[in-house]
Amino acid sequence: MVLSEILQAQIINIVQFVIIVVIGLTLTKFITDALKYFFKRREVQKTISDMGYEAPLVDLILVTIRYLLYFITIIIALSQFGFATIVFNILIIALIVLVAFFVVYSLKDVISNAVAGVFIHITKSIKEGDNITVGVYSGKVQEITLMTTMLKDSTGRTIVIPNANLTRKEIIKEKALKKSGQRR
Repeated sequence: MVLSEILQAQIINIVQFVIIVVIGLTLTKFITDALKYFFKRREVQKTISDMGYEAPLVDLILVTIRYLLYFITIIIALSQFGFATIVFNILIIALIVLVAFFVVYSLKDVISNAVAGVFIHITKSIKEGDNITVGVYSGKVQEITLMTTMLKDSTGRTIVIPNANLTRKEIIKEKALKKSGQRR
């Protein structure tokens, strides 16, 4: 009788293992496909290229996330057989903390630019059409996005300034001229 109970418990563990692996693989596929769709959107790709990053970095991030999710799925599935000891739990926590640190560290400029962009939009401290000087750059504000502000200088060049720079430096704002050439 004891042997049949042990066998029955192991069969249940195997079924649970298979279910967890199938669910984990399905969720991993769903999450990575959703992230791939997000990163392939034109606005996101423009933002990424504006920050100086290239497509291989996005692919590296997606592959890292995929394998991290595979790893977590396997650890959770192995717990059905009693393999998830405190060492595995510590390893998972350490890995999550490490990945979170690298993600936050690698996105620190993105986060600061995005927060600055939101701040600029909320305070309306500058708007399209304003003539401003930031540091050594002067020009007319052409576009304000979440990450950057684009100026057109007097020679017609487009200057892209990260929004974080706009909140860290003094902005000299001149009133925009009316079409007739008079000041407002």
